[in-house]
Amino acid sequence: MMTLGDDAKVVENFVRVAQIIANLESILTQAKNLSLTAKNARVVALRAGDAALGFKPITNFIDEFSEQTIASTTKIAELSNQLFRVAHKLVRSSQYFHQMNELRTLIKSNQVDAMYQQALKSQRRAASQLSLALSELENHFEDIQKQMQSAEYIAVTSRVEATNAGDFSDSLQSVSDFIASAAKTIKTAVVYNLSEIHTLRGVLK
Repeated sequence: MMTLGDDAKVVENFVRVAQIIANLESILTQAKNLSLTAKNARVVALRAGDAALGFKPITNFIDEFSEQTIASTTKIAELSNQLFRVAHKLVRSSQYFHQMNELRTLIKSNQVDAMYQQALKSQRRAASQLSLALSELENHFEDIQKQMQSAEYIAVTSRVEATNAGDFSDSLQSVSDFIASAAKTIKTAVVYNLSEIHTLRGVLK
């Protein structure tokens, strides 16, 4: 477990939690853009008629994984307030533990020892709660990561289908390019968050 007497480290890890939460916005924005792209692509595919026949089911897949990503990200956003509260609780309990630890070195008494033990328990309980919350977040981010792997596959497939769409080829090609770009942006954000979670969980062991 991290040295909770190290206030700077505790605050640093609180900032990590804040960065993870802040990073959700870019993921959600891109997921919503993907959903909008699916709707626009569906309109173009309908206008293209038989020339974009193979592209039509692809728009359904785009819509499906974008909605899944929105749902996952929204769930994470709901958990973020809880995560922030737990992280803040850990900062406070860690600082209190640090104070009790210093007091214990200055004053030898049963009362101070009891306060020290209580502070230690509170700190460990907060660290455990944060670890559980991070594990749940990690699972959601891994789900999004899998969804983006599907998105990258769809981007490749849609490029092939777009070449057969005649006059609508460029429009559908731009859809494919956006899917690939959005998937990359989301994956980058997810990889960053998973790395931060991994670091935090390592500190909490």
